[in-house]
Amino acid sequence: MKLIFRKDKEQNIEILIRNEVAEDKFSYVEMIKSLIKKNQFEESEFETGITEFEKESINKMLANINKSILENNNNKS
Repeated sequence: MKLIFRKDKEQNIEILIRNEVAEDKFSYVEMIKSLIKKNQFEESEFETGITEFEKESINKMLANINKSILENNNNKS
């Protein structure tokens, strides 16, 4: 699962999920299913309009989620 970030007409950030070839609207349920299966996010894709500050903030958030998942998996072992 790859997350795709883009801006809509009102300059709000939209999130899409790419599963293999299809793009779907973001779903927390699908995100959790993917994280349970793969234990981490794939590298995200940022489309035109997303600022460097927004990219850094999003990447930091995703890194923290990945870290939490890894720590949780290590605690189960």
